[in-house]
Amino acid sequence: MTNSTAMARKVLVVSTITILVVGILAVGSASSFYSLKETGSDTTYLKGHVLRILIGIIAGLVLSTRSDLFFRRIAFPVYLLSLLAIIATFVFGDTQFAPRVNGSVRWLDFGVRILPSDFMRYGFVLLSGLLISRGSVDIRKFRGVLVIASFALLPSLLTMFQPDLSGTAFTLFVMLVVLFVAGARFSHLAILVGVILLLGSSAVLIRSDYQLDRIKASLQENSLQHDDNYQTLQARITLGSGGFYGRGLGQSRQKRGFLPEAHTDFILAVIGEESGFLGTTAVMLLFLLLFGSSLWIARSANTAFDAVVGGGATAILLTGVMIHTMVNSGVIPVTGMPLPLISWGGTSLVVNLICVGTVLGISRRSPG
Repeated sequence: MTNSTAMARKVLVVSTITILVVGILAVGSASSFYSLKETGSDTTYLKGHVLRILIGIIAGLVLSTRSDLFFRRIAFPVYLLSLLAIIATFVFGDTQFAPRVNGSVRWLDFGVRILPSDFMRYGFVLLSGLLISRGSVDIRKFRGVLVIASFALLPSLLTMFQPDLSGTAFTLFVMLVVLFVAGARFSHLAILVGVILLLGSSAVLIRSDYQLDRIKASLQENSLQHDDNYQTLQARITLGSGGFYGRGLGQSRQKRGFLPEAHTDFILAVIGEESGFLGTTAVMLLFLLLFGSSLWIARSANTAFDAVVGGGATAILLTGVMIHTMVNSGVIPVTGMPLPLISWGGTSLVVNLICVGTVLGISRRSPG
């Protein structure tokens, strides 16, 4: 391991730990009202969050010690099982095993809710790295681009019809990053993006009133006739009411029943209210450190497999932050997306820590 890679590894570890601590404080504050109302204790959600962090850390640390051979072996099984789990949401839709939550059937419930698409994206990254590194596809040819893209397009089509617009966009963006890191031609990527935009917009227009309503609401941002506008306006009020320094930890007013999903999809708004512009900026800088160190490690990887997987794992973390931030600031239509490593939520948090552990493992295998 070179000195620069070792430094990137330290930055990645420190930034991840700091973000997790911020998440514990944020979830503890943002969830207290709902937790007290639903369970009689204001720390129930916080305790569950800390437990999930511990599970994710253990999983990440274990994976950080594994060889690239291990990841090559699990690539197809992880992808296939995750894809089958997504299909199961249609088979068991609107039952206790696949409940409808906020208008979408995207979860499997085995006593613990699991979001299959989160694991599928990780499996896609591993599978793409495997196929590209062993020469099964020529990523410089359009046919090779289509082969890799197909492994993301199929589950994306399924998640679109759950409907899960944010999950679909999430997967497609990770796919584009993986193709870019692997060396796909820009012209091929441009064609792929054009086709996706054309087919995606057509599918939304034909298939889903649910998704159309989200888009219409965002275009009428000053109107309260759409429920989605209520969420957007409340998020903006929450995010902006903190001023420069914020109201102080635990002093959010909007979390007390005004801002929906305060501890999950809109937790950045609560952070903005309690810590102000200063605190929100600090959180974004922490994420920049995390992304920068991860990309450096991926760039310094010893093999094509590690380079693709490192870039893809970073893309999973980056995309979640981008979507969550844009939703909270009203840039894009409201769609459910937790803030990586901060929001309350099981599957997302564990997979994010698995991604961090995977990148740490790549740094351990780097030359030097």
